[in-house]
Amino acid sequence: MSDDADEFEYAIDESAMERDCDLWFALVPGYVEVPFHDLFADPESPEGARVVEAVNSLLELVPEGKQADFLDQLAQARGLTLEMRREGVVNFAIGAHEADDGSMLESFVTLARREIPWTPPKLAAVQAATARKNALPVAVADLPCGPAAFTEALVELPEEADAQRRSLYEATAYLPFPDGRNLAILTLTTRAVDAREHYRDIHRGMAEMVSFENPLPEEFKAHIPESEVEVSVRAVFG
Repeated sequence: MSDDADEFEYAIDESAMERDCDLWFALVPGYVEVPFHDLFADPESPEGARVVEAVNSLLELVPEGKQADFLDQLAQARGLTLEMRREGVVNFAIGAHEADDGSMLESFVTLARREIPWTPPKLAAVQAATARKNALPVAVADLPCGPAAFTEALVELPEEADAQRRSLYEATAYLPFPDGRNLAILTLTTRAVDAREHYRDIHRGMAEMVSFENPLPEEFKAHIPESEVEVSVRAVFG
């Protein structure tokens, strides 16, 4: 936050400035986007360099004594890359927050995109939420981006998992695109089950920042480059 309480500092990702972008959202403090599509890239390549930069940003949020455990968590997430791609995940972020007792709480946020048969948006949100097995429908709400449905779930982990953390808390928001043919799915997952009320608020806050219309100030929109199609049309018709 800046010195003015009514103003906030934020960073704009390059993807938000693309002409064909039709889905925007924001990460709250404590989360760093991980370019998971590039996790297997050569560290010397531009793609690999972005991964290294993201990991270094994450480590700055984690106390020195907790960094090894956090890197283990990241390695596990790296193994899920192919599955995330199959599930239509377009954005992946890792969060690090300090608990009241000084321990480190980790969480993961994914934003997925799924094509659906045309359905009225509110009905699409409800159908997606109720179709999820082992998840409890929590609420249907009208957000700035339109109707949304929220679910929560406690997922049991294998017995070999840490005895202190044998469950995952998962909060999911189903956000239909206005065209009724696509669905955005925002999911927050954490092993910090006891802190689920805190994470529920974080998840709801991020869901409320999802937008299907460019939310950037006009001075930023003016600098968005033309798409290839627009350039071609202008070249022909002037």
